[in-house]
Amino acid sequence: MSDVDTPDDAVMTLAHEDGPIVSLREGEVPQWLDYAAVEADLADDGVSAPEPFVDGLRTVVAEAADRGLDLKVVFTEAPAAVYTDARDVATFLNQTHEGTILVRTPAFVGSSSDTVPRHRLEAGQDDAWEEFDPVASAAVFAHKVTAPAPPWGTVTAVTLVLAVVALVAFLVALRRRS
Repeated sequence: MSDVDTPDDAVMTLAHEDGPIVSLREGEVPQWLDYAAVEADLADDGVSAPEPFVDGLRTVVAEAADRGLDLKVVFTEAPAAVYTDARDVATFLNQTHEGTILVRTPAFVGSSSDTVPRHRLEAGQDDAWEEFDPVASAAVFAHKVTAPAPPWGTVTAVTLVLAVVALVAFLVALRRRS
C-alpha cells in the first residue's frame, strides 16, 4: 500500500503536473457559460435552456409553482469543469433571482434556494442527477423538494410516550413480583 501515492505513480505525476481544477472564486462569472444570456432567460420566464427543452421546462416550472415552489431552471450543454460549478452558478443566480434555482449541466446538477433547506436540495439533486433528460431531471427535483416531510415531531412524541408507558409497565410488573 505504500507505493500508491509515490511520485512515480503515473496518475499522481499527472495530477501534480496539471494541478488541481479550481472551482469558481467568489464573484467570478463562469467562463464555460454565457452568464448574461442565462440571466436574461431566467428573468423572462424562469427557464434558460436550448430550444428543444424550453417548453417542457416551462411546464415543470409551472407545476412547481402550483405546489408552492418558485423554481427557476437552467440547463446548459456547456461542460462545467468540476461538480461545484453547477451549485456555484445556482448560488450566483440566486443573488438576483428569488426562489429556488436548479442548474443542470451534462455531468452535474447544482441548486440554491432562499426558501428550501440545503438537505432537501441535496436530496433533490441526487435524484435529479439520475435522470439524463433535463425535463425529467427538473421534474424529479421539483417533486423531491416539494414532497411532504414525515411529521418528525409527532413521531418523536409518540415514541417518547410509548417509552414512558413501557417503563411504567415494567416498574409496575417488577413491584408486583416482589
